[in-house]
Amino acid sequence: MVIITILFMLPTTSPVTWATFNYTVIAVVAVLGFAAIYWRSSARKWFTGPKVQGSAQELAAIENELESLA
Repeated sequence: MVIITILFMLPTTSPVTWATFNYTVIAVVAVLGFAAIYWRSSARKWFTGPKVQGSAQELAAIENELESLA
């Protein structure tokens, strides 16, 4: 995804002028900047990521039970 994003941000013509400038760079930087500001101001205080439900033994027992049903 990173490679494709970089490829799409390359200029389409040469030489680059204000009329031929690819404004994708500005849009990508704006979105990443907004996401970073949002995370630093709010999301890092409440977002904890995915929660693990059950121990490794409990999950293994559930998987064994499901395999025996199939």
